[in-house]
Amino acid sequence: MSADDTLGTGTGTFPYPAGPGGTVPPRYARLLAEDPVSRVRLADGAEIWLVTRDADVRTVLADPAFSRYRAAVLPGSGFGRGQGTGIVDLDAPRHTGLRAPVVAGFAPERVARWRPRIEAVADELLAGLAGAPGPVDLVAAYTAPYAGRIICELLGFDGDRWSVITGDIETLLLSGGSDGPGTAAVRDRLQGAFAGLLAARRARPADDVATVLLGLDEPASGGQHLTDGDRTTLLHGLVISGFIGVRDLLARHLYAVLAEPDRRERLAAKPDLVPGAVAELLRYYPSSNDGLLRVATRDVELSGVRVPAGAAVLPLISAACRDPRIVDRPDTLELDRTPVPVAAFGAGPHRCPALDLAVVQLTVGLGRLVATYPQVALAVAAEDVRHTSDLLPLGVAALPVRLGAAA
Repeated sequence: MSADDTLGTGTGTFPYPAGPGGTVPPRYARLLAEDPVSRVRLADGAEIWLVTRDADVRTVLADPAFSRYRAAVLPGSGFGRGQGTGIVDLDAPRHTGLRAPVVAGFAPERVARWRPRIEAVADELLAGLAGAPGPVDLVAAYTAPYAGRIICELLGFDGDRWSVITGDIETLLLSGGSDGPGTAAVRDRLQGAFAGLLAARRARPADDVATVLLGLDEPASGGQHLTDGDRTTLLHGLVISGFIGVRDLLARHLYAVLAEPDRRERLAAKPDLVPGAVAELLRYYPSSNDGLLRVATRDVELSGVRVPAGAAVLPLISAACRDPRIVDRPDTLELDRTPVPVAAFGAGPHRCPALDLAVVQLTVGLGRLVATYPQVALAVAAEDVRHTSDLLPLGVAALPVRLGAAA
């Protein structure tokens, strides 16, 4: 079947409104059932193709016929347009050369060595909340410092520098790339921090990612072939994903658990359920409701629809995570569900290279909270928690809770 000259059932300005509790837009279910490969328009008038089914999303993410770089340099902003600078914006072979040292830096055995430190950070932050007067905002007091401290320490920075570094990153992201005296100073300060870290690790290697990027700890990783400009670009991107990504994803997961008290009670009573619960939470609340565009470099057929060469294609990972072809009752959050293999962290060459670390952080972050404060509960009605899309992935602006007595 070929697409005609009209827009499909995706008609309407994209993106669509999120569902209750910051869940995926309800329209995704109709797309999955009736129009899995559809054409829509963005607010700026650009036309793109939405791909929703798991098999098709994986094809777009993995098949070299779909170029991330060509999408990154498209005019406009949003969905990864107007970029073309970071590792997520590149195609092979340039992407492959930059990705290999990052994969080595977050290898499973390295993450296993780091886990005790991750647990210690969570425990320290949770202990610091004891006796706090009134409601506690888990975003400001827990998920943000937890994500920020861990990524900065594992990259190689001293732990107490996390707030300045992540604050500068957030300032630049919220500026939308605009330049001014303030943002120029922030950018210079960040560049100085990254340059200082690389210089320090050249003088004294350590068990951290900066050392791997220099090729001093993992020579086979290819880190020694990077330029310092490459290393700075990678460090910058890793702070974004490690801080913004984990902060917001953990906050969404905590919201989902606390929105239904029986979920929290079950996890507090049965800690062995936490790893499986995290897998289900990643399916239900993946890293983003939308994603990054690709451009088809040749005609490709997806679910019987011909996507023409030159088309901008958006693989909707969150829709694929609810594809009824791979999961029963896809719109139901079941914390004891047998884990379903979904592409919550992407697929193919751009699959998250720090996936193991992210899963450990989410597992520890959730598990330690309900173990330390088994009676923790939202301090406001679940529907009053404000979900935000200021930065991707989606998060919650604040998560006010009452902790109850510590265990």
